Order: sequence, then C-alpha cells, then structure tokens
Amino acid sequence: MSELDPRLRDEIDDQVAEALDAYLAEPGRLPGRRLWPLWLAIVLTNIAWLVVVSGKQG
Repeated sequence: MSELDPRLRDEIDDQVAEALDAYLAEPGRLPGRRLWPLWLAIVLTNIAWLVVVSGKQG
C-alpha cells in the first residue's frame, strides 16, 4: 500500500487536532458528551486518506 506524503499526513493530523481542541474548549462542554463531531472528523480524515492513497495507485 502506498504511503501518504508526510507533509499531507502532518497537515491532516494538525487539522484534526485543532478541531478536537476547539470542540473540547467550548464552555460547558463535558468530555464524552455528544462526541459525534469528533467521530465525524475521524471518518472524514479516513475518507480523505483513502482518496489520496487510491489516487496514487491509479
């Protein structure tokens, strides 16, 4: 399987980390409550990775 470009991988990691930090920093937010935005970010990251990897193979 192809490896993801390190710069692209780092950019994706940074964006997910920033989204998670912003989500957890909201006032009154309890950790573990309504985590669907986090799961959505994880799913979108995985989809982006699959698109990039499959594009390099073709």
